[in-house]
Amino acid sequence: MQTKTFVTATNGRLKWWLHHTLEDLSPEQLDYRTPLIDDRPIAEVAMHAAVILLGNALVAAGKQWDLQDYPLDGWPPRLARPASAAELVATLDTLLAQVDEVVSGLSNSDLERDVTFPWGQQQTGDALSAGLVHALTHVGGIAGIRAIGGFPVPPGY
Repeated sequence: MQTKTFVTATNGRLKWWLHHTLEDLSPEQLDYRTPLIDDRPIAEVAMHAAVILLGNALVAAGKQWDLQDYPLDGWPPRLARPASAAELVATLDTLLAQVDEVVSGLSNSDLERDVTFPWGQQQTGDALSAGLVHALTHVGGIAGIRAIGGFPVPPGY
């Protein structure tokens, strides 16, 4: 399977998992946190997952990842906090669509090149895969936070 196809397909699965784990939550539940899994509220965990993947894609494409606009942790200051799960999911969809757009512009030779992150160097394709794994791990964390909070993920997860 081609790396771009893999990344785009897996990003599509990430979108599905985010929808499934978030779309039925109330604003209070989006703000729920449990230090047993993550100190951040559910909405911030979801945002972190999307921001890290977008950041990896931007760096992989040789573009600027502005940590002031899209920090590693915390809510991105340029994005409004959502008032509902539907708004959060729409914001995440927009960020993940940007990932698809950036990845679609990469050539096969781009995917083979090394890129430098604040934490070290990685091959572009590996960096994109690592971003997806990171994001999907956080979706699993959200499911755990929901379970501990007493509002488990709906059937079909």
